[in-house]
Amino acid sequence: MPSIRNSSTGDEIAAEIGARLRAKRMERNLTIAALAERAGVGHNRIGDIEAGRDVRVSTLVKVMRALSMVSNLEAAFPDTLPSSEAINSRGEVRQRAYMPKE
Repeated sequence: MPSIRNSSTGDEIAAEIGARLRAKRMERNLTIAALAERAGVGHNRIGDIEAGRDVRVSTLVKVMRALSMVSNLEAAFPDTLPSSEAINSRGEVRQRAYMPKE
């Protein structure tokens, strides 16, 4: 399978996620209908995900949960933030994340 890179477009990433979820579904010998029932979503939503079309994040999470893949999100979204020291050691200046007043 192709790798997902920073240079990948949103459509390419969605298509790759769909392909990987399809592979997991097939690896578990599940039909689209069976996965949809397990996830509590319509079978069209499974088809949408596998085709790389836009779906709600909550739908994607339900499907990942049905495939026992939710823990994989930990790697992408760890619950720890870099400390000020870690940011400073990289030579970056920490900036506030707010909109300035006009």
